[in-house]
Amino acid sequence: MTSDCRQLLFGQAERFSMSIALYDLGHDEREIERLQLQATIIAGVTRRLIAECRIAPGMRVLDLGCGAGDVSMLLAEAIGPSGSVIAVDREPRAIEAARHRADAAGYRQVDFIIGSDQNLPVSGPFDAVFGRYVLIHQQDPVAFVRHAAAAVRCGGIVAFHELALDVMGHSSPPLQLFERICRCLREASRALRPHYDIATRLVACFEDAGLPAPHLLWESLAGDHASPSLRLLALTYRSMLPHIQRLGLAPADDGDPTTLGDRLAADAAALRAQIVPIPQCCAWARRT
Repeated sequence: MTSDCRQLLFGQAERFSMSIALYDLGHDEREIERLQLQATIIAGVTRRLIAECRIAPGMRVLDLGCGAGDVSMLLAEAIGPSGSVIAVDREPRAIEAARHRADAAGYRQVDFIIGSDQNLPVSGPFDAVFGRYVLIHQQDPVAFVRHAAAAVRCGGIVAFHELALDVMGHSSPPLQLFERICRCLREASRALRPHYDIATRLVACFEDAGLPAPHLLWESLAGDHASPSLRLLALTYRSMLPHIQRLGLAPADDGDPTTLGDRLAADAAALRAQIVPIPQCCAWARRT
């Protein structure tokens, strides 16, 4: 056992310094609704990551940037009543919603904490640390992964699920409105987030943080005109529109934003299009 591992395992509780994700779309009711739709769509991907990295009953897991608690509850399913999840987010409204939802679902093994972006007191070590859509919001993703790994015991799991925003969604045959929306959102993401492309750089990110090269999962959740991904795309565009306008980018759509989802679905149905949204990229490694 290395001296670093011995210090982590047998030392006093650490003060875990990190920057919990600076989320740029707010936490109003409409955005929480969008986040919950998103969580429903990508839940299967996250479950596959949890299974792949072998988060198991009885484990103690740290969930970073937990938002409204969707990942926390998926982790609670995996670790069972004998395990525990410490879930952290900087936004009080998100934590309040997460506590209510987890309590209603009967997950008593999840403890939700409002964490600052400076000093987050947590008692380590954990068996695993998990984050979904958090690295993309960080000023320094490598430092974030390094700090996350420091909270995990030697041999423990470090896992992240990210969105590959630098890879365009597409349709076959091409749908002009769909592709304009995807292109506009990519331009806005590039301007807003310094590491919008982190999902395609996770190998280097993990290695630069002192971890082994991660195992990777890559999925695109393809569908047809009935795919909920089209509604999610419309809601995301609506949430991003103030940023698009502030940045001086050309809006992708001049129509009523409240009907955008219906118009996208109608275009896809008319051409019997196959929709391939932005890919999901997952990475995990064990701390050595």
